[in-house]
Amino acid sequence: MKNRLNTHWLVIVGISSLFMLTSFAAGYTPQVSQTSSNNAPTITFTHAVFAEDATATWCGYCHYARAALDKIYTAHDYPFYYVCLVDDMDTHSHARIGVFNLYGFPTVFFDGGNQVVVGGWTGAEAAYRSAIQATGARTVSKIDVNLNVNWLGNAAMDITASVKNNEASTYTGHIRVYVTECNSSMGWKDTTGHVYTFPLLDFAMDQGISVNSADTWTNEVSWDGHNYNDGHGHNFGSIQAGNIEVIAVVFNSQSHQGYSNPPSGNPFTAYWVDNATGVLVGGAPPDAPNTPPAPSGPYSGLVNVGYNFTALTTDPQNDPLYYYFDFGDGTNSGWVGPYNPGVSGTANHAWTHGGSFNVKVKAKDTGSHESAYSPTHGITITAPTVTVTVKAVSGIVEANVTNPSAQELTSLDWNILIKGGLIGLVNKNTNGTIDSIPAGASTTIQSARAFGLGSVKVTVTVESITVDKQGFILGPFVFLR
Repeated sequence: MKNRLNTHWLVIVGISSLFMLTSFAAGYTPQVSQTSSNNAPTITFTHAVFAEDATATWCGYCHYARAALDKIYTAHDYPFYYVCLVDDMDTHSHARIGVFNLYGFPTVFFDGGNQVVVGGWTGAEAAYRSAIQATGARTVSKIDVNLNVNWLGNAAMDITASVKNNEASTYTGHIRVYVTECNSSMGWKDTTGHVYTFPLLDFAMDQGISVNSADTWTNEVSWDGHNYNDGHGHNFGSIQAGNIEVIAVVFNSQSHQGYSNPPSGNPFTAYWVDNATGVLVGGAPPDAPNTPPAPSGPYSGLVNVGYNFTALTTDPQNDPLYYYFDFGDGTNSGWVGPYNPGVSGTANHAWTHGGSFNVKVKAKDTGSHESAYSPTHGITITAPTVTVTVKAVSGIVEANVTNPSAQELTSLDWNILIKGGLIGLVNKNTNGTIDSIPAGASTTIQSARAFGLGSVKVTVTVESITVDKQGFILGPFVFLR
């Protein structure tokens, strides 16, 4: 008598029209298409991994895939997100599945097809973990993806996504922002009667992007579930805060050969993921870090002086934490960390102009579960104040710059302009930067030597302080009144 072990099942599909499928069940041994050989249990993740589960409510083996993905996601072992593309319930999912030239249900596409696992069976979790580890170790473009969602009530929300390019050259790619339900309220269930977890409802954004080096691309949309539907006559006007997760995923524009039936069957053009992030709308998930209190830091400061801000919160799983400081001037720290439990996160920032700013912070754990933003910490930044005295020394304009404050001043731009003379022929400009002036100390700046004849006006500017003097130039010598 033979025992058949590790049997894996798949529903093979043929697409005859947009909404009609013909199918039959068959035994199948799944294969994993791998472009990275690193399947070690412990790896350094270069980015958050994203999985798309091609599934259908009538598929008898699809519940294995959904359950395994959800078990991995809730274990928080990896920076990882997933969505269920429920083919027969949502036309947007159907269209997305079509991009992959699907061989059969279920199939899970990791990072846009960098790894592909076909079939559903009781041991699928191990294959998925291997795929997550392999694709998570890939070298990816250095981009930061940030996502903010403001729940407006009555199935409406404002969604803002941004992509910062940390590469030395222009980044091109495609951003998709998936609106999902944590647990389907639409009656979408697998064959065991379990509601689908993180099923795609529709896209809030689905567009190409181009970001210059060191720049940030940003887009904001208002998304109202009453105005979006599943393509079968049901809108999403009944969705509720606390049961919505929005996931932003950025795919690189470089194409690769993918196979929906690896190693060489059902080819498709794959675009691999560079990074992803997600937000639970209406509150942090139960296992996310607790919302931090307002960050600690000074309440006043000077332009171009760096100040430290710290934050500390706790995590239900006692995971190491990352912190993300928003400095209220359109800039942020990016994710800093990880910091071990009980260790404060720190970021330093210098404002380039004066004003009042509100600093806030949020935290995420090693499973990429984010807290809400903290209350804000206010800081007032003022331009540095210096005193400037001007005189002529040996025919050269010299200015003494004094720092009367109790704090060191750094990076002070200065300029000396000598202008005038007969028929305006004198126009000598000298500029530079004072690296630093300690508290209570002074330093001297000098003009380059000018040449001419006649009355001149001398203007000395140090940051926002300007001093004008009238004088006379005789050959290479300047005399001031």
